[in-house]
Amino acid sequence: MSVSEPHIKEGSCSYCADAPINHALSALESVVSVTLDNYLKKFIKYVPFFVKDFADSFPKFLFRTFAFFKLAKFSPDIERSASFRSRIIWEEAKKRGILMEQVIFLNKPLDFYRARLNGRNIYFESIPTRPESPEMRVNWDDKVIMKREFKKHNLPIPAYFDFNFFSPKNKSKTIREIFSKLQKPIIVKPRVGSRGRHTVTNIHTLEQFQEGLRIAGAICPCLIVEEHLQGSVCRATFVGGVLAGFYRGHAPTLVGDGKKTIRELIIEKDKNRHSRVEPIRISKELCDHILRSGFKLDDILPQGVSLSLTHRIGRLFGGKTVEMIDDLHPSFIPILEKAEKIVSLPVVGFDCIIPDPTKEESSQKWGIIECNTLPFIDLHYYALEGKPRNIAGMIWDLWG
Repeated sequence: MSVSEPHIKEGSCSYCADAPINHALSALESVVSVTLDNYLKKFIKYVPFFVKDFADSFPKFLFRTFAFFKLAKFSPDIERSASFRSRIIWEEAKKRGILMEQVIFLNKPLDFYRARLNGRNIYFESIPTRPESPEMRVNWDDKVIMKREFKKHNLPIPAYFDFNFFSPKNKSKTIREIFSKLQKPIIVKPRVGSRGRHTVTNIHTLEQFQEGLRIAGAICPCLIVEEHLQGSVCRATFVGGVLAGFYRGHAPTLVGDGKKTIRELIIEKDKNRHSRVEPIRISKELCDHILRSGFKLDDILPQGVSLSLTHRIGRLFGGKTVEMIDDLHPSFIPILEKAEKIVSLPVVGFDCIIPDPTKEESSQKWGIIECNTLPFIDLHYYALEGKPRNIAGMIWDLWG
């Protein structure tokens, strides 16, 4: 690759990790998003086509208006790209002779771009996907909506409940009922949102569950509570209906020797880490995570005991990822293709929990846990092991 690799960013909130956000603003946005989702699908079929066409062209109108009043400009400087996902798209555009520019609003780079393609300008957020069909207005990034729809089609998903802090039904009795109905351990996470922000895993007790609701609810009062499937976090990315990449992620994990403390084992692991792996950062989130497994930082980890340090995967958090599409067991492919057909998007990523993707799918308990309509395709480029996939090239190929 011709660009440097992404590195972890420091933030003030350990539960936001490398992607800090304004908690209050995120909570407001999530409420608006979930509320609109409940009504938009029913309403959209009655909207005249010219109104839908205007909505699709609104970003172009907005950015051109900002540029006219000198509030925004279009920059050709790739160094200001807002994400590595966008930068990979930009690198591929340059190889193909496609002029791509970034929207700079009030001197702040946004993750919005325009590209000159086939004699016309296209405007997009991060990934240049073709416009969706007018009938496609489901928010597949909403974890509850995705699981509800996938359940109808008998796709593998974990057992789940949705939880809303604003609902009068969600009192202490309801919290206890939800906790009692799910097999332990369980997970609590925001219903909308990405990058594992304020997700709490490995919950075993009612007290831990109540704390998980508080942590996740800080950025989104609409939550999803689900069964904690055991296995690796995997990402299947589709482009134009074709499985373009499949990677398997591992969280940093310690194995006890009966002599060293967890803190000492972390220090030892960091000294021996791969040059491309970021050091493990001891944070409140990490301490809370291992506490739910019954340990504290200065406890001696018993010999042979395996301890995961976080729910976050990959080299940015002290773990690793493997791009392994060629090693994926073929039994998974028709199931993932069925999910892609249901979503019917030009580019989409599915997060799954799978114990071993190289073995027959029916031999293990696994499930699709999330859908990403704007997937981080750079993950397929920067895996520690495996051959990178040119997903950006496949995306530009969709435009002909």
